[in-house]
Amino acid sequence: MTLYAFALFVHILGSLLLTTAFTAEGIGLFQLRRAITDSAVRQWEGILGLARVFGPASVVTILASGLYMMISSWGWVPWLAVGLLAWVLIAVLGAVNGIRLSLTIRQLPTGAAPGTSLQSRGFVISWLTRLSIAVGIVFLMTNKPDLLAALLCIVVTAAIGVAAAVALTRGGRTRSPAV
Repeated sequence: MTLYAFALFVHILGSLLLTTAFTAEGIGLFQLRRAITDSAVRQWEGILGLARVFGPASVVTILASGLYMMISSWGWVPWLAVGLLAWVLIAVLGAVNGIRLSLTIRQLPTGAAPGTSLQSRGFVISWLTRLSIAVGIVFLMTNKPDLLAALLCIVVTAAIGVAAAVALTRGGRTRSPAV
């Protein structure tokens, strides 16, 4: 096995960690928006804690292995530069969203029913936008487009994420899906 092959394995492992973080965050967010008791908020906050573990782990594994592969094989090609900038954007937005959400939960009075602060559309918009950008990055990594196409890809996927989140959160509380 070459060092590049090992780095690729770690890179893919990081993507799986990121998927786990996005899943935990999404489940936690949507359940928090539905929570009507303090105990329910605390329960779903625990699920969000998984995202706070898997998210940073994915940042380390994806960036370390990706930078190695870039330096050893690819160099500064447009799709990689755009992908790296988009990945940094995901990490920063994720950290900001996580900090805001933690502060919002901590400011809830103990024993009180959750207020509308947990139903901020911003939490879901950030989550779904980052998720969509991550899908755009996977497109960049598999198709290796030129600069304009790479930028367009990230802008379009971000816009799709924002639009989907706005549609999902229209009307306040998240609605239960039809069964």
